[in-house]
Amino acid sequence: MMHYKSVGILALGALGVLISNALAVDNVKTKMKYGAERSAIGQIKATIVAPVSATSSNDLRFGMIVKNNAGDVTVDEEGNRTTTGPGLATSGYSAGSIQLRGPRAQAVSVDIPEAHIYNNDDNTVNVHSFTTNQDNSKLITLDAQNGKADIDVGASLNISDTDTQGGARMGVYRVQTSY
Repeated sequence: MMHYKSVGILALGALGVLISNALAVDNVKTKMKYGAERSAIGQIKATIVAPVSATSSNDLRFGMIVKNNAGDVTVDEEGNRTTTGPGLATSGYSAGSIQLRGPRAQAVSVDIPEAHIYNNDDNTVNVHSFTTNQDNSKLITLDAQNGKADIDVGASLNISDTDTQGGARMGVYRVQTSY
C-alpha cells in the first residue's frame, strides 16, 4: 500500500506544480495587462468632395448716375435700384448673378466682402452692403438633383460729393465659399 500512497502523493505533487505554473502564467498575463505599456485603437475618417465652382452669369450694374449730391446708390438682389442722394437715369442697372456648382446637396457658406470700383485715374468708389437672394443666410445648400445654386447679388455704391469724379468705372467683387 505504500506504493499507492507515494503515487498518490506524487500525483498530488505534480498537480500542485501544474497549478503553480498556471498561476505563474496568469500572473505574467496580469502584469502585462496592467503594466505601464498601454495602447488604444482610434478610428480614422475622411470625407472627400469635389470642389465648388462659382461662375458669374450676370454683372452687377449700377447704371448711369447723375452726381448732384453725396449718397448711396443701391441695386438689390432683385434688380431694384434706389438712391439716397445722387440723381439717377433709368436704364442700365441690374443685379449680379453667380452660379455655384458642386456636390449634390452640399452645404456651402458664402461670403461677399466689400469691394471697390475704379476709374482711369485710379480713384476708387466703395461698394458695400452686399445682399443675396438666399434669405440673408450665408449658408446655401446646393440642389440635391444637380448640385447647383443660383445666387442673385445686390450692393450699394457710395458717391462722395467731394472726391467722386465723373467717368466710367469698373471693378470686381469676390464670392468666397467654404464648406
